[in-house]
Amino acid sequence: MFRRIHAFWLAGMVVLAGSVLAQASPAAAAVTETGFQATAYGTQVNVGSVVTSGRSAQAFLGCTSATGVTHTNTAASVAVPGVLSSGTIDTSAASQTTAAGVASAASSTIQHVSLLGGLVTATAVKSVSTTGRNSSTGAFSVSAAGTTFAGLTVAGVTVSGTPAPNTRLTLPGVGYVVLNQQTSHVGSGSAGLTVIGLHVVVTLSTPLAPTGTQIVVSSAESSLGGPVAGLLNGLAYGASANVGSTVIVGEQFPQVLFCLGTDGKTDTNSAASVSVPGVLTSGTVADTAEGLANATKVSGEVTSTVQGLNLLSGLVTAKAIKADVTASGKPPALGDHSSFLGLSVAGFPAIGDNVPPNTSVSLAGIGTLWLHKVTKTAQGISVVMLQLDVTVAGNPLGLAPGAQVNVASARIGVS
Repeated sequence: MFRRIHAFWLAGMVVLAGSVLAQASPAAAAVTETGFQATAYGTQVNVGSVVTSGRSAQAFLGCTSATGVTHTNTAASVAVPGVLSSGTIDTSAASQTTAAGVASAASSTIQHVSLLGGLVTATAVKSVSTTGRNSSTGAFSVSAAGTTFAGLTVAGVTVSGTPAPNTRLTLPGVGYVVLNQQTSHVGSGSAGLTVIGLHVVVTLSTPLAPTGTQIVVSSAESSLGGPVAGLLNGLAYGASANVGSTVIVGEQFPQVLFCLGTDGKTDTNSAASVSVPGVLTSGTVADTAEGLANATKVSGEVTSTVQGLNLLSGLVTAKAIKADVTASGKPPALGDHSSFLGLSVAGFPAIGDNVPPNTSVSLAGIGTLWLHKVTKTAQGISVVMLQLDVTVAGNPLGLAPGAQVNVASARIGVS
């Protein structure tokens, strides 16, 4: 559900050691890559495996070779009625040059937090995660320095100062909260640290929230890793809609494949449904990414599965749609294992589950519908199982010409 330390952090791009490359053969040079990664977000609420409020104000950094890169995000507030309310959220993710070498760093600051009707409150919570590498020794290290709490109360009791890492307090009749939650690993080839300011887990039946509810507030994660034989990249999402650079509906329930993979585990972002108002509805959505990148091997798989699709009020329906792409080696061998189940396009009875890739259908008064749209390069592959391109003004959808709607999208590459 929530990201695990073992691999989510291990992402980034390339820091090349020139003195090593000068002495290495081309084959050896291919495994002298080290990656930066950092990500931070304000809040997230899950009930079981279902996301009810996604990662707010998320900032992330991955696949970069340069220090001095900073990505930021902000939100004025977040509200999940009866569960969570907050003031301003500010997040950042950065690659840095330090006195000792280099570092990935992430921070998340959230103001005026109230959880479960005031059962847990704080004036401010700031989580900081830094993973560094000493250029002289090659040693990795992690630090949560800068993590702070202000005005924290739990079940009406004031908690002074910054709690010790992984302080767990009981929430009577509800479950428990972990304060200053930290999970880390430091190895010879990689290191990473996750810091979560507040992590509430509902274990008892209560009118405040369903059993199985988890609330994360102020999450910051950072990592460094390498050397590796190649760097992965990938993304899956259930649906999106935009007009040029103007977003109508952002990428729904995205799952990123970061550069150093997932240590062979599968990371998932899922939801009960996705929708683009007036255009499509669906059932369950699951987006996954898994990959392995070490000194001898690089490979990965990214998928997006959408159940029970209804596009354009029944014009296009499907029991299930799956975009499924793979990559292995450098340069990569690319695979496309995507599929439809129960696909139907009204007025086109010849179209079924085995529709050829890059099939286009002209929709009168609207535009063009692409089925199983595939794009390949020498380094990667991208699949969008349904892509609607609106080209007709005054269409019944009320969308401007140039609008594009994507359903079940997955891409992967190796660099």
